[in-house]
Amino acid sequence: MKSKGIKIFIAVLAVILAVAIAVGAYIMFGIVGIETKKTVPQSEAVNANTDTGVTVIDETVTYQVMEGFGASACWWSQDVGLWENSEDILSYLYDSENGIGLNIYRYNLGAGSKGDSHILTENRKTECFLQSDGTYDFTVDAAAQKCLAEAKSLYGDDLKVSLFVNSPPVSLTVNGLAYGSPVAEGEEVTSNLDSSNYEAFADYCYNVAEYFVGEGYNVTDVSPINEPQYSWTAWDNGDGTFSVNQEGCHYSEYDALDLYKVMIEKFSGSELEEESGVKISLFESGEVGDEYSTTAAYINRLLGRDKEYVFSNKELRNYFDTICVHSYWANTETKQNAASFLSDNYSSYSIASTEYCQMTSDESTGVFDLLSEEENGTNGLTIEYGVAMANVIIDDLTILNTTQWNWWTACSYGVYTDGLIYLNSDDHSDIQTSKRLWCLGNFSKFIDEGAVRLACSSGVDGLSSCCFVNKDNSEVVVYVNDTDSDLTTALDCVDDYSVYTTSADYDLEMTASGEQGTAQITVPAMSVVTVVMK
Repeated sequence: MKSKGIKIFIAVLAVILAVAIAVGAYIMFGIVGIETKKTVPQSEAVNANTDTGVTVIDETVTYQVMEGFGASACWWSQDVGLWENSEDILSYLYDSENGIGLNIYRYNLGAGSKGDSHILTENRKTECFLQSDGTYDFTVDAAAQKCLAEAKSLYGDDLKVSLFVNSPPVSLTVNGLAYGSPVAEGEEVTSNLDSSNYEAFADYCYNVAEYFVGEGYNVTDVSPINEPQYSWTAWDNGDGTFSVNQEGCHYSEYDALDLYKVMIEKFSGSELEEESGVKISLFESGEVGDEYSTTAAYINRLLGRDKEYVFSNKELRNYFDTICVHSYWANTETKQNAASFLSDNYSSYSIASTEYCQMTSDESTGVFDLLSEEENGTNGLTIEYGVAMANVIIDDLTILNTTQWNWWTACSYGVYTDGLIYLNSDDHSDIQTSKRLWCLGNFSKFIDEGAVRLACSSGVDGLSSCCFVNKDNSEVVVYVNDTDSDLTTALDCVDDYSVYTTSADYDLEMTASGEQGTAQITVPAMSVVTVVMK
């Protein structure tokens, strides 16, 4: 009997111990009870709305809350800030009345490659606030800072400023350059930032963010890692010289994990975070990818709860709340697969689209065929390019549920489909606006920070749409027609409405208005139309 009692006691003790270990593991590492999956809401009314010719908006089914729309100040602001008409150029982007009202400004923290003859394009060489002797000089990059100041003056104090890094300062890198050294075929690519300088890099990010906050800017985040899955190494020219296109730094998944631990220790609970809300951003992936992509591999290592990750990434899981992607290399199906992966494994994280442009080698742009026909290249100023970009935005907003959407470089020179505005360094008054600029404005000018996406369907084949309700209760519906025919949908307008059109003939102009009631909204062939009800 005594032996039986001991066995029962031991069994009970083992159960209690197992429960205690499980609870402890859950609290410490999240091993038990995998993170509760959030189901993406569905609207039966919207899903059933096919070929009706009527727009259905289901206000009971809501999705993400928008942070806004933006663009990068790489690599034009360091020039434009010296021009006499810099404010005129910035007004196209950040003026809410006469421009497209962007509310996010992505400021590039240069690595200090100015004077580096290996970088082929002059305006991709940057200055750096951190000097080689370890001191800071915030008088450098003055022209770029002037553009930022003008953007704030145009938009207002609420302008969101994201500070992003392509490469750590050259004074901290392994080779003293803003990119990796050439790598022989078959040789492993390693990071150009040694772990011994992680703390110094974290200090740099913190000090620069503190400076901009002190200058009165609404700094939201510092993004220290850009497209880490790529090598960012120079190529050997075969004659003893080497060349490179731009600044950049490779990080393995493990490098990124270790660097972020140092970054988080520096920022978490700091005065900068507590008083100004400045945080470190998760790496910006160079692609939107499914569960088999490099994107997934990095996300799993940094945020995953599987046993192979969970003991090493606790700090990161507790700190980050947003996953950042660049909308390259992904068609609608790819994004649907990516959304499924993220929903199944990381549904508690918001998704931010932090960069996109129409790269000529990207077959998913919607204009790849057009680009292939241009033997001498093109800037893609026409409406076809604007509508294709608008379709990418619609997909990102409605499939990935992105909370912000950012174009790559706001202004560009030369011949390439990477700009919203095209400039002439020899004639500053020669400013060409692309249809991409105005098509982006169909979203950015009317969908405010804090707007909530509602379930929506146009009821017309070939007419994609999305709908948002702003904080002031105004509703905004954006339609994209990429067909060669005019399309019409009936919209039950909850209030007086105005229609804004970007097409071959219009640049975000008001083309119709009416009173509350059912309106027939005609969306011209190859156009983007926004209906604002307020």
